[in-house]
Amino acid sequence: MLFGDYTLFFDIFLFVLIFSACKFIFKKNWLNNILILLGNALILTKIVSPRSVFILFMVSLIMYGAGIILRKRKFKWLLAIMLSLLIAVFSVRNYPLVQSWFGEWWDAFMQKHFFSVEKLGLSYIFFRMIHWLVECYRQNIRSINVLSYVNYLFFFPTFPAGPIDTFNNFHYWVNKTHLRFNLRMLLAGVGRIFVGAVKLLLIVPLIKEYAIDYNTLLPYMGAWSAVGLAALLYSIYIYIDFSGYCDVAIGTAYMLGIRTPENFRLPYLSSNIAEFWKRWHMTFSSFLKMYVFKPVIALINRTPIVKYRMLVSVIAYLVTFFVCGLWHGSTLNFVFWGLWHGIGLSIYKVATNKNVGKSNGSLSKIMGVAVTFVFVTVGWIFFNYPVEQLVEMFNLLF
Repeated sequence: MLFGDYTLFFDIFLFVLIFSACKFIFKKNWLNNILILLGNALILTKIVSPRSVFILFMVSLIMYGAGIILRKRKFKWLLAIMLSLLIAVFSVRNYPLVQSWFGEWWDAFMQKHFFSVEKLGLSYIFFRMIHWLVECYRQNIRSINVLSYVNYLFFFPTFPAGPIDTFNNFHYWVNKTHLRFNLRMLLAGVGRIFVGAVKLLLIVPLIKEYAIDYNTLLPYMGAWSAVGLAALLYSIYIYIDFSGYCDVAIGTAYMLGIRTPENFRLPYLSSNIAEFWKRWHMTFSSFLKMYVFKPVIALINRTPIVKYRMLVSVIAYLVTFFVCGLWHGSTLNFVFWGLWHGIGLSIYKVATNKNVGKSNGSLSKIMGVAVTFVFVTVGWIFFNYPVEQLVEMFNLLF
C-alpha cells in the first residue's frame, strides 16, 4: 500500500504543506497542475522505478494524442486499435498464460523494455486511459488540458488502488477558478486520513493474520469453524483495509483541493447482490457498467438473441464479471470469484423478474442483508485462496 511506508508518508505530508502554502500565498490556479505534476513525479518515483514512470508517461502521451484525434473525428477504427493495444499490453504484462505464447527471445525483449514496468497501479492507469479514449470518442470530454490529463492518470493518492475518478471531475477540481485555498477541505482531509489510519494501523493488524489463512485457526477449533471464522474475518478485513486506504487517498486529495468520488457506502448492509455492487468499490462498478456491461448488451442486441431479454442480461452479467475477475488477478481463483458474482446477479435478476423477493417488510430486508452477506463472504474465499489451497480446503472439509 502507498501509505504503508512512514518515510513516504512524511514526504506526502511535506508536499501537501508546500502545496497548500503555495496556493495560499500565490493564489494562481495555473500553479495547481504544475505543483501536482511535481508531486506525482516525486512520490511515484519512490514507489516504482523512474524507468516505469517514464515508459508509462510515453504511453500516456500516445493515448492523449489518440484522444485528441478521436475528439475531432470519430474514427471507430482508431478507437478499436487503441483499445486493443491497451488490452493486449495489459494481458501480456499480467498473465503468465499469455506470456507463455511467446518464445524465449521475445520474453527477454519484453523484460528489458516495456514489460519491465511494475504492476503496481497499472490496471488503474489503463482503466483511466480506456475512459479517456472512449469519452473522447463520445465527445464527452469537456476540455483538453495535457497537464490535467497526465495528473489524472498518475494522481498519486489514487494511483495504486483508486478510487477511479472521471477526467471531467478531476479537471474541474484541479482547475477550479474560484478555489484558492480551502481550509474546510484541508481540515476534512485531515479528518478523513485519521479515520483511514485508524482502520489501517489499529484494526487491520488485529485480524489480518487470522483472516487471510484459516490454518492459523485450526489449532483452536474444528475445520468447519476455522474456515467459517476465517471467511468472516476476511470479509471484515478486506472491507476495513480497502476502505481505509480509500479514506486516506480521498483525504489526501481533499487536502490538495480535489474532491474525488466516494468508493464505499456501507456495502455489507446491502439487501441484495445488485445493491451490494452499487455500494462496493463504486467507482470500479460504475466503470464496469459503462465500459463492459453496456457494450456487451449493445453487442448482443445486434444478434437474434435480442428477443430473449433475460438471456441477454444473464450473458452480460457473466461476461462482465468474468472480466472483473481477470482484472483483479491472473490466477484461476479470481475467475471463480468473478463468475460467482456473475451467477449471483443473474439469479437475482431472474428472481426479481418473476416478482420473487420484492417484499418491503423489515424482516424481509434483514433476511436479504444476511443472505447477501453470506453470499459475498463465500465469494471472498475464492478471492483469497489460490486453486491449490481451495482444493486442500475442500478435502479438509469433506
